Amino acid sequence: MANVTLLWDKASDRGTLSGGSWVSGLPLNSLQTPDVQAVARSTSASTAHTRFVVDLGTVKPEAVSGFALLNHNGSTASKWRIVVTDDASDTNPALRKLDTGLMNMWVETVVFGSAPWGSFPWDGIDQSRYPGGTIALYFAPSYVIGRYIWIYIEDAANAAGYFQAGRFLAGQTWAPAENAAYGASIRYIDPSEVRRTRGGARLTSPRPRYRQFSLSFPGLTQAEALGTAFEIDRQIGKTGDFLLVMDPEEDGVYRFRRTIYAALSDTSPIAIPNFEEWSWSITAEELI
Repeated sequence: MANVTLLWDKASDRGTLSGGSWVSGLPLNSLQTPDVQAVARSTSASTAHTRFVVDLGTVKPEAVSGFALLNHNGSTASKWRIVVTDDASDTNPALRKLDTGLMNMWVETVVFGSAPWGSFPWDGIDQSRYPGGTIALYFAPSYVIGRYIWIYIEDAANAAGYFQAGRFLAGQTWAPAENAAYGASIRYIDPSEVRRTRGGARLTSPRPRYRQFSLSFPGLTQAEALGTAFEIDRQIGKTGDFLLVMDPEEDGVYRFRRTIYAALSDTSPIAIPNFEEWSWSITAEELI
């Protein structure tokens, strides 16, 4: 089991996006906004049109290790490839710091045994069973530093005739040396309104449900508490966004049920309850 991981310091939001061919009213820079419903849409499903590059600039070196595409419409056959390089055109392999090769954008989504025999999809993928929308996710084995992040999408057979996504994240990840404490919880929040008429009939006003994660970190080092937790509260606060993955190594059918694109419901105290042992907790509310 891998420790809970947060993709929080998003170098891709500080960069400049270009490349491919994108609908003017649904531009590529939509991938840098927290609204996952505001999508960037390619003009066709051609691989020449669905690729893009993030120029991280030259002000300071940017270290990245986590990558995610949220709310994408990739078909079950879609693949993506991530390249981090110092080559603006990505024509020189010697300048690549990371090259993942083509990876499946989808993993199995249906828990085995949760659907009756005969209705269970043979590939294990039900596109409607991604809580919070579709996510393509990759964590590199270690940090890499390069000026350009190239994203290649291969989905030429997409029935929609185009590829679209609502958010792209690439940046620093944090996984505490000591994992979150037992007792971490996940729940659905249902803000729907329910009332009764004078005659006893039950009336509802449905609203979209969203997930909420609560977890605490009782065994942080001083560096983790005042170096990372402090900066997450300071830089993200209640208005910023991040991606939380409870266990990056978990089987996909469970991993994405415990992965959310979220905001903090509030900042939390950083305490030192024991000698050289720091604590911090978060409550993360899903952005949909």
